[in-house]
Amino acid sequence: MKRVLVVDDERPVVETIELMVRRDLSGEFNVVGDASSGRDAVEKAAALAPDIILMDVWMPGVSGLDAVREIRARGLPCVFILVTAYERFDIAREAMELGVLDYLLKPVVRDKLAAALRAAAAFADRRFELERREMEHREREERMRSFVEEAFLRAVMMEPEGSMDPERYRTALGIPGSRAVIAVAAFLASPGSPDPEAEVRTLYGSFRQAVRYKTRAFAGPLRAGFSIALLPIEDPEQEAKEAAAFRAALGRALERALGQSFGSESARGQIRLGYSFPAPLAEAPSAWIRAYREVLGLAPQAVPGSVGTETGLAAEGSAARFPGEDERNFAEALSAGNSARGRLALERILEGFRDLPEPTAGDRYRLIGLFLDAYRDFERRGFLGPAEARGLLDLDDLRAVPGWEGLAAAARARFPALAAAAERAPRWSAPVARAAAYVRENYPRQISLESAAAEIPLSPSRLSRLFVEETGRGFSDFLTEVRIERAKKLLAEPEASVKAVSAACGYPDPNYFARLFKKVTGYTPSAFASEPREGRDAES
Repeated sequence: MKRVLVVDDERPVVETIELMVRRDLSGEFNVVGDASSGRDAVEKAAALAPDIILMDVWMPGVSGLDAVREIRARGLPCVFILVTAYERFDIAREAMELGVLDYLLKPVVRDKLAAALRAAAAFADRRFELERREMEHREREERMRSFVEEAFLRAVMMEPEGSMDPERYRTALGIPGSRAVIAVAAFLASPGSPDPEAEVRTLYGSFRQAVRYKTRAFAGPLRAGFSIALLPIEDPEQEAKEAAAFRAALGRALERALGQSFGSESARGQIRLGYSFPAPLAEAPSAWIRAYREVLGLAPQAVPGSVGTETGLAAEGSAARFPGEDERNFAEALSAGNSARGRLALERILEGFRDLPEPTAGDRYRLIGLFLDAYRDFERRGFLGPAEARGLLDLDDLRAVPGWEGLAAAARARFPALAAAAERAPRWSAPVARAAAYVRENYPRQISLESAAAEIPLSPSRLSRLFVEETGRGFSDFLTEVRIERAKKLLAEPEASVKAVSAACGYPDPNYFARLFKKVTGYTPSAFASEPREGRDAES
């Protein structure tokens, strides 16, 4: 049902039209209001959103045609029918120029009113359908443009220089000029984040919005914690100025999005940015590498050849490959629960393989050893379950996958499991972490606070105080917790012997073990072993 607004300064005309609609056309039209002046018509049109307006031409103050002009200027999608006492060509011509559909002569006749209203309703429906199709077309065009834009930026990140056809993308995207500057962003979740992947996605969303709505640049996809923005250079003679303006605009937009100064330490801990110099679009892969190296804190270096893989990193000479400092940073970051820093260290390590057509066996086994040590550390500390650890310890993908691209992709595919384990790790200081690792490695033996302190080394009193402050429990309580958790797993095995389990968990006296086990779990060891699996799991 179409909504109708009647505008006329003569009250009898308004009442007559309303009566005709209500009596003869109520199934098709509904008069939602009336107005007695042009100014009143503009206000009522905005408030009532009518589909059709019957507009008198001559009214005091703002005329009907001026009211039509103002309503049109406000973008309201109304269909207009003029109502006039005079059939004049000049009025008809001006009305047509304003897009008025029809006009009715006073006194209004029922049949002509019905015909005019139905024609206006059909016109409104056709216009709505055309607008709907135009909107769908624009949405499809925007989706296609977004697809081409992402394909272009993927090509910059992944394809070897020389294999990408920049002209094809420049034409499809309407890129002005043939030069560009590239920004690379690394997204780092805060240490201790309850959901680091969600935090990275949120940071990426802020980056993408800042790029798309506050600059003229294209925003790329999120890949392995990194993304890209490419700013086309419109005036090659002003490229340095355009590049500086881009950096400033992106920095300001990110400051507003993050709600803090982008130069602050906390902001740097969330998003890192690296930039390339302006370069031809055909050299965009090398520009991407240069910006990426800046993000990783590596010296700029132009490297010809294949970019490959999901992130397409730059190369260093083989003599600088796989630096020990990055290996230590990788292990220490994961051990401290900082998966974001660990990912950056891994990317720096993979950088060393970049110039190799086929990594050597020695290179592969050094990478395998890096993952192996991390898996064993997390299993020992209880942040990887035995079954999960056993599955991860099958490292044939790193041994056999061909080429640098395959090796890097396999390493990146393995990283999320380590990141998840790292985020589960408590944020303990190095002495407490080493003491906890000592307990998990030596619980079957007769160990004590003194023996753990000697291993670190640290005074027993100092270690005891740190343990309580950081873990919320004493050293002996932690040792008991580790031993009882291990005892539960052993008792779950078929034919488990309480005496053997007691000895395996560092308790030479089975009776003492039984009393302690019941105190902690509420079960005797024998009862726990005989419980159905579901019952044991629920109690555990």
